Amino acid sequence: MKRLFRRLGPGARMALNLTGVNGIFWFAWAFGNYQNIYLQEVGFTASELGVLNAIASAVGIASVAFWGMVSDRIGSVKKVLIAVLGGGALLYGLVPLIPRGLPTTVLLLTIALPVVNFFRGSMSTFAENILVRNSNELRLNYGLLRSIGSFLFTVGSLIISALLPFVGVENTFWISGLLMLIPIGFAFFSRDPGTRRRKAQPAPLPQEKKKGGLHLGELFHNQAYVFFLVFAVFFYICTTCEANYIPYYMSTIQVPSEQYGILMGYRALLEIPFLLLMVKLRRKFPLRILVVFSPLLMAMECLGFGLFAGNLPGMLVCCTFYGLGNGLFIGSSLNYLYELAPDHLKASAQAFFVAVSSVAGILGNLLGGVFFDALGARFFYGLVGGLFLFSALIFVLSLLWERKRGGPQAA
Repeated sequence: MKRLFRRLGPGARMALNLTGVNGIFWFAWAFGNYQNIYLQEVGFTASELGVLNAIASAVGIASVAFWGMVSDRIGSVKKVLIAVLGGGALLYGLVPLIPRGLPTTVLLLTIALPVVNFFRGSMSTFAENILVRNSNELRLNYGLLRSIGSFLFTVGSLIISALLPFVGVENTFWISGLLMLIPIGFAFFSRDPGTRRRKAQPAPLPQEKKKGGLHLGELFHNQAYVFFLVFAVFFYICTTCEANYIPYYMSTIQVPSEQYGILMGYRALLEIPFLLLMVKLRRKFPLRILVVFSPLLMAMECLGFGLFAGNLPGMLVCCTFYGLGNGLFIGSSLNYLYELAPDHLKASAQAFFVAVSSVAGILGNLLGGVFFDALGARFFYGLVGGLFLFSALIFVLSLLWERKRGGPQAA
């Protein structure tokens, strides 16, 4: 095995390593994807779940901004990735130790889970960051590598869905944490994106040292980046509302919670086609065009939930559109963000993008739970579908405005 590995070229070895980091990360993540169902079993209402997730999203803002700036300052995505994977896996695995059935259980979980999210909230961000940046710098096929992550997420989802009646929802926490040790091991041997470029740069001049800082104002003078952040607010309000209340929707139409993993796995499987086609799509269409089609497809799922889905097959039909749209968004959005950001602020650009998505998550959680309880499952998802369409409209209008001004997106 060692001889075979040595015979592979540097690009192939790095592709295998990144598959181990990102792909197995998503496999492990699938086993820990039952937090909302666990909280529903513990006794959280939709509104209480919304408040908890809003607090966790607020912590996520601090998390991604903090770890993003740490990454840029120390010049290492890899070290930060290892830190957040290790801390998140350990703390998440300890969640079931909080006693159930006590009057204070809801309060204890409301305190503990945001603390966990300081690490866990940045795990997927940096797992994607190291893959996107290495793929761009080494000219690897990002879509192919990321599709392996979606496939392994599907495999993991189906496995845990089959095992759930035997292991119980509470054991998914520590199983996921244990599996996360594998991508941590791969991360130790990963290439640090941008390391060679930074080493080749000349030392800063004395006057530059006096200025200090990361000069984040550069990001916010980039109007295309700012417009993308505005779009992200509406888009992630939608994705937050869509994702968090699926267990409650399933309960409304009497689909067993054990089938949740099948839904998540099927959606992840449908991400793969567009990820595999991403290289060809990028040759034919600008990334901004691919981004704008994502919410249009994802809206179809929510509108389907609101109009006709009444059982598991109906939900699977609707989830087809969400999976395709999410695959298109995964393959295009981070690369679009990478394209917009200056070289020395790429990690911070992604960190602030995720921070904005966390702000949207706060709004989505606080409003989503209240609206779900007040309006009912079907009307709620119809409303979310309409908001997805509105987010697409916002992005299109921003592109038209940039084109009218002759900005960078007009090219």
